Amino acid sequence: MKNQRKIRPNLTNYDVLEILERELREAEKRIVQRTTIAILAAIFGLGLFIFVFVSSHEATIKNYAAEAMRKAFETERAIHIIDEAAGTNFLEQSKGARPRS
Repeated sequence: MKNQRKIRPNLTNYDVLEILERELREAEKRIVQRTTIAILAAIFGLGLFIFVFVSSHEATIKNYAAEAMRKAFETERAIHIIDEAAGTNFLEQSKGARPRS
């Protein structure tokens, strides 16, 4: 309570209104500060949760990526075998090369 006037023993309505307005302004400042802190804490908590969730599932994600790459290589190898056996040369045609005669 800065810049506070001495409270006289015989308060007038104006004095009471002035004191109430000052108290309301200070209460409003406290509410805004607490709300701001609560919002920042919630954002920080959400970011921390996302970080922990992603880092805890990192190994699973890497396993999925490795498995997908392995299956892609196996599929390409199988297509090569089928392509050569059938003599269609689809892989070479898809890469823009001319087919073998």
